Amino acid sequence: MINLLKGVIGGIGNIIPGLSGSALLVILGVYQKSIDAITEIVKFRNLKKNILFLIPIGIGIIIGTVLFGNVLLALLDKFPMQTSYAFVGFLIGTIPLLFKEANKNGFNYKFMIPLIITLFIGLSMVLLKEYQGTKVADLNFMEGNLLGFVLAGSTIIPGISGTVLLSMLGYYDYYLLAVSTVNIVALLPILLGLGLGALIFVFLISFLLKKYYGYTYYAVSGFCIATIPAVVRGSLGFDFNTLISLIIALFACLVTINIGKKSSEN
Repeated sequence: MINLLKGVIGGIGNIIPGLSGSALLVILGVYQKSIDAITEIVKFRNLKKNILFLIPIGIGIIIGTVLFGNVLLALLDKFPMQTSYAFVGFLIGTIPLLFKEANKNGFNYKFMIPLIITLFIGLSMVLLKEYQGTKVADLNFMEGNLLGFVLAGSTIIPGISGTVLLSMLGYYDYYLLAVSTVNIVALLPILLGLGLGALIFVFLISFLLKKYYGYTYYAVSGFCIATIPAVVRGSLGFDFNTLISLIIALFACLVTINIGKKSSEN
């Protein structure tokens, strides 16, 4: 039941712009175990043990993604600024937890190099292509595969938000609608790309975490920080909406940090 709930939280992270489901799984203490379990299954090792471990997490992710998609659609429609600042708060709360995880084997000043590189790349993407909403009414099969591949990378790599990447590409609203309505025709090519990409990125991240743990986490932390400008909707001002939005952001930040602390204590 605990792993099911952790999966639900990870699924919610996958659907919220700016959050990373895999980053939340890191905070909840099941990310590394999940990566190891998937790689062992592909290699036909400890199948029963690993499958039983992954099933509740996978079910939870599906539940969190599908059910929360409908809630998110309504919130973005009625309260776009307040909702986006909640995302900002969740994201800011995730960053120190990622750094804590990155430094668990010790800090090296060289870790700052991948952080600066990915931060620059991420900010460049945000500045070059801001959120545009739904780009087209429908995607062709290859576009669906490509988006699935992008989602796989952002799902497996902690700190990279797939929803922000889709926002930059102009496909986030389309993806959110397809998920919330369980549109099989729209989701099928995305799922095919997601499956192929997941296999590739699982082995890639497994290798990087074993050989370059600190470097990898600092790199994804750079991406995580860079996504903040892409999340915000609405303009700050001296008004009630701004005040409420900032309070919500602070609350979301504190909740995320508190979840991370409790998970590290267990």
